[in-house]
Amino acid sequence: MKTSSGEIVTYREKQWHGFRTELVRRIGLARQEIEVSGNAHAIFLNLEGAARSGENFIDGRRSSFVVRPEGSLTYVPAGRSWSGWDEGDSRAAYLLLTVDRAFAGNFFDDPHKVERLRPELGFHDLAAQFAARKIAAELFHLDQASELIVEGQLTTIFGHLARRANQRQRSVKGGLAPNTLRRVVERLNDISEERVSLTSLCQELGMSLPHFSRAFKQSTGVTPHAYFNQRRLEHASMLLRTTSSPVTEIALICGFASASHLSTTFTQALGVSPSVYRSVWGRAGK
Repeated sequence: MKTSSGEIVTYREKQWHGFRTELVRRIGLARQEIEVSGNAHAIFLNLEGAARSGENFIDGRRSSFVVRPEGSLTYVPAGRSWSGWDEGDSRAAYLLLTVDRAFAGNFFDDPHKVERLRPELGFHDLAAQFAARKIAAELFHLDQASELIVEGQLTTIFGHLARRANQRQRSVKGGLAPNTLRRVVERLNDISEERVSLTSLCQELGMSLPHFSRAFKQSTGVTPHAYFNQRRLEHASMLLRTTSSPVTEIALICGFASASHLSTTFTQALGVSPSVYRSVWGRAGK
């Protein structure tokens, strides 16, 4: 699916009924060719390294290239294709989950719902990411319970893929104009700002706060406050994965009042504390 001249230094795989997992770690990477297609759903978690440039094609049609940093996810539904090439860090690792088309229908009350999912490259979803990471960790201590555990994590992943698809469907029916939404998202994504004032944003846009909040939720599926908190959590999770900085320091960098504030918010979102998240991410044979 992904071919490169790099040397494989770690390879783990396991096939169960209806789904398969593979973990690949390479060094000495250069250009990497991509060809993903078939009658199975493919989910990639970028465990290490980043794809920084390249070309993407979905079902043979050019799609804008998306940088895929460590921690990002890519999803290609059964019957769809992703091809192209990328270049980036010389050392990289990824987890690939392939789920049979028929088996994926078991995750939904209506099996046809899985057919509505769409390809998505280089996206961030903390809950789906953490579920995939726990699957990667499971590959290093397989036992009789592993199949049940992995299937449970796949249920979480497909649930969040369905939620993302529902949010995208709502956004096409109205909301903020594309240029306005892009401008607002850029502001909300800048967590370095000590405080993002929705009131000042509304004044710049010439909109009332209630109208802006409704339009933003219609465009994104979440309120402005929830969106901003989600970005802060994503940034905190990145620092937990990639640095050894104390949780208190990470909390302050990301705009949380204290380590306990970050811990409470983090636990509500993922069901685990920042320290447990960091511990799980640090497994999988690094």
